[in-house]
Amino acid sequence: MALNVISNYAANVAHRNLVDSDNSATNSLAKLSSGKRVMNARDDAASMAIGSRLNAEVAALKVATTNATQAGALLQVMDGAVTTIDSILVRMKQLAVQAASENLGAAERGFINGEATQLVAEIERIAQDTEFNGVKVLNGSVASLGFKVGTGAVAAEDDLTFTLVNVVSGAAGLNIAALDLTTKANADTGIGLVDTAINSLQTARASIGVNQNRLEFAAQNLRTITENSENARSVLVDLDVAAEMAAFSSKQVLMQSGIAMLGQANQMPQNLLRLLQG
Repeated sequence: MALNVISNYAANVAHRNLVDSDNSATNSLAKLSSGKRVMNARDDAASMAIGSRLNAEVAALKVATTNATQAGALLQVMDGAVTTIDSILVRMKQLAVQAASENLGAAERGFINGEATQLVAEIERIAQDTEFNGVKVLNGSVASLGFKVGTGAVAAEDDLTFTLVNVVSGAAGLNIAALDLTTKANADTGIGLVDTAINSLQTARASIGVNQNRLEFAAQNLRTITENSENARSVLVDLDVAAEMAAFSSKQVLMQSGIAMLGQANQMPQNLLRLLQG
């Protein structure tokens, strides 16, 4: 290469390489500070697109998991109330059997009937007052509730629909509103009514239990899918910090070398000046 004083080719080359090293180091530093391998589309357009979709999917799955948790809470509220009603029915069965015995007089049966009447009222109160987030769940006013435990638009793959039970004291529910223990004949009839109510309640409890088990499996599946989706997204867009740190160190060395060589290149015209002075 000829020596001249108009241009300094070596300095230009050193400067270009230094700029490239500086850009690479800056990009590496940005990745290290963000923890992301893909900062923008030019880094890896395909991975960014897939990663963005997976990120949206993971966020939606977390909301679906929250939905499943709330559905579980609703079923727990229902189960607690039904358990209380079961205890009341057991007491009513005792009272009916007691009232059916002829060793009791009209006064005693009146006392027993008074308690039974209050227990029927309590069952009705529980059925009418038990609610979750403003929704009555035991009085038949709402037939069913659907919970979104998936992220798709099709309700049949992604919704869990629970049929709500009706445990009011009237004919639509447990059918014990007409319970009368004032006579032996009525008490005998009452035993049958309470037995039927107990059977109906156990059917309701079984339905709640089945839904709780199904919901637990659904929640478990959601947690597994979320974990796998997060891992897939991480593989695509998250940074291997150790590898990037090694690359950054190499780029720092190149920058330091480039600065030193640019200084040397800038000294080359001085060598030509010495020839002219000689």
